[in-house]
Amino acid sequence: MEKNEILYSQNQVPPIGKLIFLSLQQAVLILTTSILPAIFIKEISGDIGLSISFVSVTLIVSGIGSILQGFKIRGFGSGYLCPNVCGPSYFSLSLQAFWMGGFPLMRGMVIFAGIIEMALAPMVKYLRNLFPPVVVGVVVANVGISIIPLIFANFCGSPYSSDIMLWQDVTTAIFTLMLITSLNIWGKGNFKLFCLLIGITVGWLLYLLIIPSENLNYVGLPGIPLLAIPKMPFNFFELHFSWGLMFPFLIISLCGSLKTFGNLVAAQKITTPELTEIDMKPIAGGLWADGFTTSLSGLMGAMAVDTSSGNVGLAAATKAVSRWIGIVAGVMVLVAGFFPRISLLISIIPPPVVGAALTFAIVFMVITGFQEIFSVKLDQKKIAVVGLSMIFSLCTQFVPELFAYLPKSLQIIFSNSLTSSTVLAILLYQFFHLDNAYALISKKVRL
Repeated sequence: MEKNEILYSQNQVPPIGKLIFLSLQQAVLILTTSILPAIFIKEISGDIGLSISFVSVTLIVSGIGSILQGFKIRGFGSGYLCPNVCGPSYFSLSLQAFWMGGFPLMRGMVIFAGIIEMALAPMVKYLRNLFPPVVVGVVVANVGISIIPLIFANFCGSPYSSDIMLWQDVTTAIFTLMLITSLNIWGKGNFKLFCLLIGITVGWLLYLLIIPSENLNYVGLPGIPLLAIPKMPFNFFELHFSWGLMFPFLIISLCGSLKTFGNLVAAQKITTPELTEIDMKPIAGGLWADGFTTSLSGLMGAMAVDTSSGNVGLAAATKAVSRWIGIVAGVMVLVAGFFPRISLLISIIPPPVVGAALTFAIVFMVITGFQEIFSVKLDQKKIAVVGLSMIFSLCTQFVPELFAYLPKSLQIIFSNSLTSSTVLAILLYQFFHLDNAYALISKKVRL
């Protein structure tokens, strides 16, 4: 993205009307992708009241994290439009912790994971040499690629493995995606700027029109209080810790940090395309804020949240990258957490609409990564780094069962394409440039 293409730059405050609707669009994407807490409660056989409270608390934490990420105060926060959302990173382990020790253990382990990320934040500034443009490009591209399975499952209307795929789901998803994309390409003015918001609204209405039985999900909506403080069924001061879960949560915290690192780098490339190398200070500040928000998730009994790839991609699509959009969106999401009816709507949002919205947003994330890769002249070494890391990382998506034969210490690295591509790209780049390092050392010795 060229600098002169940006509509609203990092510190620019859009006109009030544009600010509200651009923030609402970002907030709606956060809300539509916050279905995981509802899935979590379904897995533990919780009732609708617990589902509403759990979603509400998660929204509050997501809003706080989005606000903190937009500010940059004394090295805390990135100052980029990089909102927080409840992603799939911690889902499985959080569920395992719950089965072992209920909410107290789940909360304690999520707090531990956030502390690990905060401890890593100050170290990232010393890792600049590990992230030349080709490595950065691989990481950014795989931030989007890594969530394709989740996106496509929703796109087909089947977020649960036991569900069947219906033509109505696929039709809704394709229509919604084409509408959003068409408005983004050919739309003018507000139609182009608010393409995602329009597409989600129309897609949702279409879904209810072609599947009338889904309207039954909204029957209980009037009986839900309009405004309420979420109440979770646990003692706030009761936190547990498991040494047996320490290593898995340590690893997932490292993986989550890599994901956030990739999102922040992508946000930086989109926001300040004139930079020729990564500015590590805002990245470190963003990791600080993200780790704090993860720990806050555990403290409040919410699903663990981290930065959102989809929202960064949306910023690239609309070319509105002002951090104030993220801050106002965070306020909207935080406030939404006190409206139980919104949480109920999130629990029953049509999966195809979620899949279509995320598909559109992730496209721009993946392409931003490829643009970064091709921003430098590719010699044989760089081609090998990009090609090998991309091929093996994609194998984790296509044939994940093959990696089950690896030692458990390596399985976590190959659990998704983002983690594997990041580790492989860094190691391969350093390995293929050992001759350069040797030549440099030899030259200094001769001198």
